[in-house]
Amino acid sequence: MTPIFVLGLQRSGTTWMANQLAALDSVAAVEAPEHRGVHESIYFSHFARAFGPWKRLESRVKFAQAFILSDYGQLLGLTPELLAADMRVAKGYADLFRIVMDRHARNAGAEAWVEKSPHHTLMYRHLSRDFPDAKFVLVHRRTEGMILSRLSGFGRTPTTGLKRYADITRAAVVNTLFGRYLKRLSRKPNCFYLSYEELHADDGELRTALLGFLGVRGSAEAMESLYQPNTSFDRAPRRPLGKMDRTVMVTAEVIAYAMPLSLLLAAHRLRGALRGIDWPDWCWQKTGYHPDTYGRGAAADQ
Repeated sequence: MTPIFVLGLQRSGTTWMANQLAALDSVAAVEAPEHRGVHESIYFSHFARAFGPWKRLESRVKFAQAFILSDYGQLLGLTPELLAADMRVAKGYADLFRIVMDRHARNAGAEAWVEKSPHHTLMYRHLSRDFPDAKFVLVHRRTEGMILSRLSGFGRTPTTGLKRYADITRAAVVNTLFGRYLKRLSRKPNCFYLSYEELHADDGELRTALLGFLGVRGSAEAMESLYQPNTSFDRAPRRPLGKMDRTVMVTAEVIAYAMPLSLLLAAHRLRGALRGIDWPDWCWQKTGYHPDTYGRGAAADQ
């Protein structure tokens, strides 16, 4: 099975891209209607880090309980017996993920599987090492569109005043740095870079090129998401950024272009060290377990 990882920031079109791939008979995905399509696994950013080194039995036991009870594990149909059998032959966290995802794809009659977690975007080096045959689809969105989506995303009421300018500054800096990072990755032979805007304007040529890169069966016409768009504007209308908003955004972008990319990676590592494992509240919705039940902050040997 060919592993496909979709990388990019939240609100940049990663779900839409993954949903289009999942619409193909040749590509399997873990999907949930409440997530409007492909469900994030946060496997490598969270599960593979939270419980300690794979070689420790205690780590594997805690991990197995958490992963089985997670929404992702439930959607995969994992049971204690099935996962225990998988873990007996797995060489580590990454190998186990491949085992369960390959089985999921085989059961779906697919030849590839797609995983989409924005938390994995800065983990390309580790993912490409653990999955040498993987293909990576890199999705980036222009800063203004991403900011507008973030301001109204997840049912939020857009902020105002100094808080709004702080949100715009932070989003512009992060999006610019991540955009530069993804552009650098685009030179890798196992990476395919596209923009949200190109995807919107595509008449089929871009998707056809993507399918050729991935080497999976299907057509551009078949890449039609089965889910409603995961838009930020269900409750808040889309309004363009004002003059002051744009001034703040452009200033932040200029600053971000002057920053070394190594700063992005260093900040990511520091944030992880300080905050530990920050579990999303949707991780265990189906079983009702609280994220604080499980490990926080312990780095694992992967």
